Amino acid sequence: MLPRIFYLRPKNLVLATSVIMVIAAYLFLGPQFSFLVLEIPETGEIVWAAPLSRDEHFQLRYIHSVDLLPVYDTYTGDNMQLVLVETRFRSWGAGLGYMNEGVLSGENGWTVIKAMQRQVGVVSLRIGTIAEHTLLYRGKEIRLRDYVPAQTLVHIRLRKIFPYIHLWREEKT
Repeated sequence: MLPRIFYLRPKNLVLATSVIMVIAAYLFLGPQFSFLVLEIPETGEIVWAAPLSRDEHFQLRYIHSVDLLPVYDTYTGDNMQLVLVETRFRSWGAGLGYMNEGVLSGENGWTVIKAMQRQVGVVSLRIGTIAEHTLLYRGKEIRLRDYVPAQTLVHIRLRKIFPYIHLWREEKT
């Protein structure tokens, strides 16, 4: 016979089991959160992820391969899709241009296109050897080559993630 401390009446046992099951279901199947992820599309592996709040912005900075000057693309999320809201660059290199969307201006030597609202969904890119692709996220610089080798195809996207069953890698400071 079990000591009295371990004995539960059937009614209390059902109640305790129910409470434990409700807590477990909430932790593992409860709220999902939007995460900004760096994903290898061939395998589906998420190599970096961090929460992205509603109306929060992040930037993708890279060095343009032709003029070797920095480009900053600013994104936000809308309905689990990435939206390009601004781009800024120093020189009109190949692939950089004004497509009659947003407001074009110049600021201290930068060409800036604001208020773009270009629905891109997923940013698909090959990690460059010259480009130094870097996410600027909440004051941190996340250099993508620290997570995947150069020439690797990656997707930057939003994903709904159950925070208690997915262990995400976030840049350590």
